[in-house]
Amino acid sequence: MSGIEIILAKQVEMIHRIEQFFGLHTARSAISVEISVLQKQTRSSTESINSAKNALCRFRDEQYPKYVVLIRKMHRNNFLLLDLLKHLQKTDKTDHRKALVEQKLNTDHAHPNVHTVDKMFLADYQKSPFVTKMKPRCLSFLDFNDSISPEEFEQIPKYMRGRESLDELVGFLQTVVISSFEEKYSLLYKNKKAVTNQQDLVLWKAYNQQQSNFPNSKFITQGDIARKMGRLIDKKVNAKLTMLRHLHILQETRHEGTVYYFWIRE
Repeated sequence: MSGIEIILAKQVEMIHRIEQFFGLHTARSAISVEISVLQKQTRSSTESINSAKNALCRFRDEQYPKYVVLIRKMHRNNFLLLDLLKHLQKTDKTDHRKALVEQKLNTDHAHPNVHTVDKMFLADYQKSPFVTKMKPRCLSFLDFNDSISPEEFEQIPKYMRGRESLDELVGFLQTVVISSFEEKYSLLYKNKKAVTNQQDLVLWKAYNQQQSNFPNSKFITQGDIARKMGRLIDKKVNAKLTMLRHLHILQETRHEGTVYYFWIRE
């Protein structure tokens, strides 16, 4: 297309726009009332939407955390009740304590290599006979007995979740993070004489040294997680840890070149 044709095409387009303008200007008086009403409705709708957004933000900031803490406590109490019911169903109430002792003794004699599972709080574990026994035991501490609800998972930003599913994140929390806490504190609170394995003794000394830096906190290190998985922490694992920090389950801290993950879930 030559330069003259381009200029003429632009002039034609300009004429069409002028014609449209005059057409709209002519019809303005006929539709001015409708346009005014539409503008008012638009402003009213915008104000309603903004008000709803502000109310939702206030709920998330002020009310939602309270409900989350309440739900967590309900879940923990539910776990405790279920565990108690399992024991109560085994024997009559009058012989409950005696029957549990006899059952534990029979299990230990019949299956000396089987590690039975005990559920308790860390404070009770420190006062229990388990800390003096050399035989390893699979313990589950109620201090870390927690999970992630679908509602909490949806609160994680999509860019942070990526392709991660709720089941994958819960599995990582249970089998890696919580398991690392339980293994660490099962060993940490043992009497030194009860730690006979040299590898465990090295860990026991390291755990006690680390605990002296943060005496009132429960934590594991990046090395504990890597040792539990049997491999170094990669980007995918770091993404999971980031989500757990976002959910206020863990808190990351660096101290003297070591990465610590504190358990902050109530």
